[in-house]
Amino acid sequence: MAEIDAASILFPNDVPSKPAQAPDWYQAQRTAAEQRLTGTHDKPGADKPDAASVMFPSERKPDAPPSAGDKTDVAAMLFKDDAARKDVDYERVVGGGLDQATIDAMKEGNSERADALKTAAAALSEDFRAAGTDPASIEEAFTIVRQSADGFSPPTPEQIEAGFAAGMSELTASGVTEGDLGVARQFIRDLELISPGVVASLESHGAGNDPRLVRAAIREARRRGYR
Repeated sequence: MAEIDAASILFPNDVPSKPAQAPDWYQAQRTAAEQRLTGTHDKPGADKPDAASVMFPSERKPDAPPSAGDKTDVAAMLFKDDAARKDVDYERVVGGGLDQATIDAMKEGNSERADALKTAAAALSEDFRAAGTDPASIEEAFTIVRQSADGFSPPTPEQIEAGFAAGMSELTASGVTEGDLGVARQFIRDLELISPGVVASLESHGAGNDPRLVRAAIREARRRGYR
């Protein structure tokens, strides 16, 4: 694991990258991330593979079939208050936040980055839909990121350090704890696992040190059951 970048509050530089060929440990890691993102990690019946099954997948016991009476979607129960959002166009909401970056990549002739951003948008859309995330919260987060990117050039290392110090000072003064920061960072790491590259896109202009974005990540992580 890479050394944590102390200059970033929300996106420390220890996000795992996807191996070229995903081994079983990576699949187990991704499964755990998906369970946390949908709030099913502490629910009865959640798939939590033991160490032996991860190391020796060929000997893994088959999953027990669900009982006849257990047809309830656990995520649907957890986010039952968000049922009204079932018709939300999450592709439009998320795409609106990443469209400019995708267009910029295409203008620069960087088709690989443009394709990666499109893939990231699709993955994030599906995640937010599954979790019933408030569209207004998504738009607020992307607005903060865009505001951070309004400068003519990315911030210098000195400016990032200064942003880190100022952001931590404001967050600490407002009562944000290390525990709060921990769940927000785990939430971001999990998003990175299902949508590799999105963190780099969001962080390129220092948005990870914006207290508003940090608080938004804490709220969403807590809402999903992170602790």
